[in-house]
Amino acid sequence: MKSDSRPLVAALMVLILFGGSLAVCFWPQNDNECDYSVTGTVTGLSSYNQPKLDIKAEELFANDIELGDTFTITTPDMEFYDAILLYNYQGMFMFDTFVNVEKDGFVSVGFVGKLITVETGKQITLTHTGSSDRYSKTIEYNKGMTNNRADYDSDETFANFYEVTGGDLKPGILYRSYSPLYDPAKQSRSPYVNELAEEAGIQFEIALSYSDETVQDAVETLDGYCLSLCEAGNYVAPAMGYLYFQQKEKTVAVLDSILDNDGAYLVHCNVGRDRTGFVILLLQSLCGCSAEEMMACEVQAFCNLHHVEPGTEEYKIVSDCTYGRNMYFIANPDKIDDMFDVDWDNIDVSSVDTYSAAYSYCTEYLGMSTDDVDELIDKLCVGGEL
Repeated sequence: MKSDSRPLVAALMVLILFGGSLAVCFWPQNDNECDYSVTGTVTGLSSYNQPKLDIKAEELFANDIELGDTFTITTPDMEFYDAILLYNYQGMFMFDTFVNVEKDGFVSVGFVGKLITVETGKQITLTHTGSSDRYSKTIEYNKGMTNNRADYDSDETFANFYEVTGGDLKPGILYRSYSPLYDPAKQSRSPYVNELAEEAGIQFEIALSYSDETVQDAVETLDGYCLSLCEAGNYVAPAMGYLYFQQKEKTVAVLDSILDNDGAYLVHCNVGRDRTGFVILLLQSLCGCSAEEMMACEVQAFCNLHHVEPGTEEYKIVSDCTYGRNMYFIANPDKIDDMFDVDWDNIDVSSVDTYSAAYSYCTEYLGMSTDDVDELIDKLCVGGEL
């Protein structure tokens, strides 16, 4: 979120050169703590296709910075405030600015939902501003997840595989899960997803984060029930990224694929959490699910993957940051271009008519015909159109 620059109250400035990046500490007159700042050069794109810097995370940690701390990001053109320091996306909710520790140890900056764009060779400054209260209250979520089946209560929990229910949804028509298309040698959840998908009678796979090329690569090298579906052409792979609200044509491709193919349908991205949550939420809204049913479905993925416990403060925070934020944009698509400026502490979706919002989102924002939306509802719901 953008805001006014903080005044720098400094009596002394020490410049320390760290292998291509500039680290600066400002000592306030009445404070013994160092307000840490570091400037780095953009070296290319990160795993989230946003600026990656020549700053190593170890430089931050050596200056008493911790995961969950917050920064102001200063680019040549803009400033972004309250960016949370994370490791490999853990602890970062949708539509928050972040400073991410990449797997190779270098840091990147970004915003899931909209691109921060800075050319390679340009400089970006990270200024430490404090710590995230929300991060500190999401203990289980920020621990991440393991790849050990023994750490989870059931095969379904481990595979993040569950039926989407509520409203007028037909029983056994819609499911969501972790990706079944990973190499089991690298990700042990995939075989469980394949087995559960076969048991559930999945007939069509919606592989949100995949392209036709990556699906075919998986088909050529791996085996499993969902891979057989893909080999038979019973899938759609729109290569939906984290900018899904801007990627109208990819959302339409998903909805059209349901119109053109019979279920049961399995929706997944990589882990079945963020992009999957958005698509499922849109479908649930069209099918008359209550807000409570949709919240429970949205947060179930976090309970499965990260051991978040229902009824806790953490559960409510996750709900607010997933269901609440996605529903806000479904109900207010005119705000999508202004994502950087939304004050998430002051939104309220409790009074949203979720069915009307989703119907309008599909027809007015995505540009679908009312006939197609009505047919989509017919395919998914008992009794058809609401």
